[in-house]
Order: sequence, then structure tokens, then C-alpha cells
Amino acid sequence: MMLVLTESNFDEVVHSTECLLIEFSASWCGPCKAYEQVLAECEKAFPNFTFAKIDIEDQSGLAEEFQVRSVPATMILRNSVVVCMETGALTQSVLTELLEQASQLDVSQLPR
Repeated sequence: MMLVLTESNFDEVVHSTECLLIEFSASWCGPCKAYEQVLAECEKAFPNFTFAKIDIEDQSGLAEEFQVRSVPATMILRNSVVVCMETGALTQSVLTELLEQASQLDVSQLPR
């Protein structure tokens, strides 16, 4: 089940989660609704990742901070560092590949 991120819990979740996928979405976004099925399948396949969602209408400050201009947008973090940012509804195979790559990163090489 996807966490709902807000400005009040964002920092805590990001800093306490080693592998995190964040979907930026909006209630009016048709492709976002369709993309949720892809995310649900990947969430099952990647239990080491925490999956979270940010509604850009409710959390416009976070959308602005990460320069989200279109939705859906997918951000992948390892040890609080953004390692991937993609816009558009990704296919399951593309998202799976991105999550596999993020899983295999040598986190000791990431900036702190």
C-alpha cells in the first residue's frame, strides 16, 4: 500500500527509507490512474522499496521543490538521494528496469 507523503512527513520518510519510489500525481490525471496498476505490480515485485505518492494539488510546495511540471512523475531515491526522475506513465518493464538499476547502485558512492 502506497504511503501518502505530505510536507509534514516528507523529510522523516525520505531520511528513514533506504529505497523509495515517489509518484507525483493529481486526482484529475487520467494517466496517473492507469499508472497505479503498474506501480502496484512493481510494489509487489520490489518489497525492498517503499512506494509513496504525492498529490501535486495538495502538496504544491513539494511539487515545486522537485520541479514537477507534468504528471505522473516518478522519482526514485536511495539513501535520501534522488537517483532517477522520469515523467509520464512508465511501462511495467521500464519501471522494473529502473528499480533493478536503483537496487544495484553502490550506495557508498552516493553523496551524503
